[in-house]
Amino acid sequence: MRNDLTSMTDLLEGFGSRAGTSDGLAAERAPVPFADAVPTVPAAREDEVRPVHDLRETLLLRRSSLHYAPRPVRTDVVLTLLREVLARDGEDWGLDAEAGALEAFVFAFRSEGAAPGLYRVTADETCRLAGLEEIGPPESLGVQREFATGAGIVALYANLDRADSWAGAHGYRVSAVRAAMATYDLNFRLQALGLVGTLFGGFIPSSVHHLVQSDGVSRHSLLATTYAQPPAD
Repeated sequence: MRNDLTSMTDLLEGFGSRAGTSDGLAAERAPVPFADAVPTVPAAREDEVRPVHDLRETLLLRRSSLHYAPRPVRTDVVLTLLREVLARDGEDWGLDAEAGALEAFVFAFRSEGAAPGLYRVTADETCRLAGLEEIGPPESLGVQREFATGAGIVALYANLDRADSWAGAHGYRVSAVRAAMATYDLNFRLQALGLVGTLFGGFIPSSVHHLVQSDGVSRHSLLATTYAQPPAD
């Protein structure tokens, strides 16, 4: 390990810079669209997204867990809550027009009420992109195999091209903070329903970049969370 913090200090100080590092024309470019996407309307009932724990109980009971029951999760519930989370991000930050909107991808491995597979979610729409057979081995999505043992994974993506044109390295920092807040928001709401999961930064987007149309710039993964039914006591 190194004890020279100069490089890290320079990196952290650089996040405050608002000088763009590219051509500043991100607004004229757009992430690759999904021509074969199938629009879907999540059919979660009101009682299914109603918390069973209040905020205090959720905070007291919350655990970062990699131990899951093999039972499926209602994917419609995850999609519904996720869309609300992304809408809330856009409203709270008010930066979608300048720095780009967040988007999320749900890898539903064990699904109830909806077909398993890959879903894309934004504040405005939800669509299904692929089946499980196209995703490949779930273990390829994380640096720890345990991440793939849950009912699913939700990965948050941001448009770093837009963020850089808006505010340089500071734009990246803001995008990372937004993604973290949105991921925690979703994780807390799922745990308030009695589900479990853990946030992780070891998501491996290269294994599915062809499915999520990720070039690492206009659509770049920042943070992820697992979700699942809790194991039996």
